[in-house]
Amino acid sequence: MNFKSFCDQIVSVVTELYPECKVKLCDVNKNNGVTYNCLDIVRPGDKLSEVIYLEPLYEAFLNGSSFLEIIERIKKARLESRDINFDLDYFMDYDKVRERVMYKLINYKKNQKLLKDTPYRKFKDLAIVYYCQVSSRPSEGIVLIKNEHIAAWNITEEDLYEAACANAIIRNDHDLIPLMDVINHRLGKEAGFCINGSSICDEEPWSNLKILTNKDKTYGAAVILNPGLLLALSRKYNSNFYILPSSVHEVILVFDEDKYDQRKADALSEMVSFVNMTELETEDVLTDNIYYYDRDEDELSDYNEIALKTGLA
Repeated sequence: MNFKSFCDQIVSVVTELYPECKVKLCDVNKNNGVTYNCLDIVRPGDKLSEVIYLEPLYEAFLNGSSFLEIIERIKKARLESRDINFDLDYFMDYDKVRERVMYKLINYKKNQKLLKDTPYRKFKDLAIVYYCQVSSRPSEGIVLIKNEHIAAWNITEEDLYEAACANAIIRNDHDLIPLMDVINHRLGKEAGFCINGSSICDEEPWSNLKILTNKDKTYGAAVILNPGLLLALSRKYNSNFYILPSSVHEVILVFDEDKYDQRKADALSEMVSFVNMTELETEDVLTDNIYYYDRDEDELSDYNEIALKTGLA
């Protein structure tokens, strides 16, 4: 059964199971131009629909799950979606929404279609966009704020930016984690030990690498926007640092007491590009660019900007 036939069959069966609901197929546009095929289910009287992604279900079907098992997964997904308490009337009142406005970073060039109807501001080669966190589970309760929303609220993009900055400060929303701790944790080892079991000293190169994200670990790359955070980190560690966008969810800081080194930057840039191409899902990629924070100047520059200034572009 090909994917189209699979989707059509899903619609037919789900329509029979829930004759009181409106069931149809829809496309959901995500980051970097990625589009997913989804099942859209609207219960009587609801203003919002339940959306279930079909690609993972088709993959499970190809890997041996029966069609009946796929339908059971849809039933389970519907039950779980009802646990998300989303009050549409609440969302229409900006005075209530304001305290839940967050920002995230996306690639500017790769998201031109999305940005046409989304309030944003340019940041280097990226775009700052805004979302409302409507659930305690960030991966399930995020609503991207569109132009139609700010029109209904009678506010501007500047209002969103100020709210997002204020919320980041109030929440103290950042988390700095030694990269080696993350690797050891994923390998089931105690923090503070290398892969070969030897202890890590401050002199080890690994000690200069730290992951910077937010507390939810969702769209955490945007913490580099938090007012005063980069300066505070540079003062704490008495160091400048390179910023490697490892995904839309986090960045890696490479602390370096020396000044900007072009050869080092070239190597780091190549590494980020390689990881983006070989390891990340398309929608998780932020940029192939890297950045450098100079604590003396309190300035964040990107790889391409520095190359232009120094005549290396």
